[in-house]
Amino acid sequence: MTCLLLENGLPDSIDGVTIYPDYRNMIRFEQILDDSALNDVEKTVLGVKQLFEELPPGGMARAVDRLQWFYRRGRDLKDGHTGAGKSNARAYDLVIDAGCIYASFLQAYHIDLTEIRFLHWWAFTSLLENLPEDTPMAQRMHLRTMELSEIKDAKLRQQYQRMQKQVALPRKSVTRTQRVEKLSERVERRYAEAKKELERREKHGL
Repeated sequence: MTCLLLENGLPDSIDGVTIYPDYRNMIRFEQILDDSALNDVEKTVLGVKQLFEELPPGGMARAVDRLQWFYRRGRDLKDGHTGAGKSNARAYDLVIDAGCIYASFLQAYHIDLTEIRFLHWWAFTSLLENLPEDTPMAQRMHLRTMELSEIKDAKLRQQYQRMQKQVALPRKSVTRTQRVEKLSERVERRYAEAKKELERREKHGL
């Protein structure tokens, strides 16, 4: 697993190819994933362009695999991507929570996200997921990921249920991370099919 604190912990290239690691590019990538007007091919091409200056060795299949790895911040899938708390509930949405995230970064880190020229995606998400408890975004993430079943007092549990509903995110049948995985699987499958077809043609002299 990649360590943020070691040398080259914040990658600026992959497979020798320069990347665009600013957090804004990954927000755009999430918007691409959510765009129902785009098909899988368009999402794949546009998504890869958010990260890579040019395709790495291995072509599109490798690029999607590395995009997936970068988006997860070098984490294995089992490590999760829910943010704060124990629950599997989504802790944040970078579009829906944009204003709250902006205010919390300004409060906690004195970072104006509208003015900062560059902030690495991995650094941005680490700062986001570790905001101090007194920031509005940290409180929102805590509420969303609370395990209400652990609260024994019925009245207190009902109170937190109401508060959870106030900050609840729209339900998604498939998470963005799962969508990235599916894109990768489809690209790999199509690449394998194309390779198999090429071998068939070569075998028959077509």
